[in-house]
Amino acid sequence: MLRAKQLLFITVLACLLSGCTGTSAPDTVAVPRRHAYPRIELPDSAFTEVSAGAGNLTIGISKASTIALRGSGKGNSGFIDVAYPGFNSSIYFTVTPVTPATAGEVIDNRVERMGLNLGGAEAELLEFDTPAGFECKVLVSRGEISTPVQFIATDGASLVVSGAAFVRDASPSAADSIAPVVGMLRRDIIHALSTMHR
Repeated sequence: MLRAKQLLFITVLACLLSGCTGTSAPDTVAVPRRHAYPRIELPDSAFTEVSAGAGNLTIGISKASTIALRGSGKGNSGFIDVAYPGFNSSIYFTVTPVTPATAGEVIDNRVERMGLNLGGAEAELLEFDTPAGFECKVLVSRGEISTPVQFIATDGASLVVSGAAFVRDASPSAADSIAPVVGMLRRDIIHALSTMHR
């Protein structure tokens, strides 16, 4: 009888110990996902200053980008093309000299373009003023559009700075995977607008 009790005790103990190891519960076993999603390594927030346009505007641009400066055929607007080759994206800045009489027309044109680029997608509007006297508006869309970040800034008298970030891989299936890139472009645009000066 004592031997039977010892055998029963050992059996119960063995069952309890095997239950503690987690091998008896198959639903707690970690299973890898079918598809791995790569993590995007974003560049640090390091910037350099670039001057462009007829008004000699200085803008802080990411050091992780490739910068191309160009002028319009008429010589009045300046363009800064900021490419991020590793992310299939670019930011295009247009620096347009205006007068108090023409500023409203130029701003209306840019705002209309921003609305057309959205194509009905929802967007978040960020508005702020800079120490250099610029009123800035940044439009950020999390939708599947190729221009997820657009912007316009003006000093109200002599300059309008406008543009957009362009992402080549924007599609419904890529919306989540490019979200970190859109965040980086938003960060760099807000930095550029916040620090621009003459």
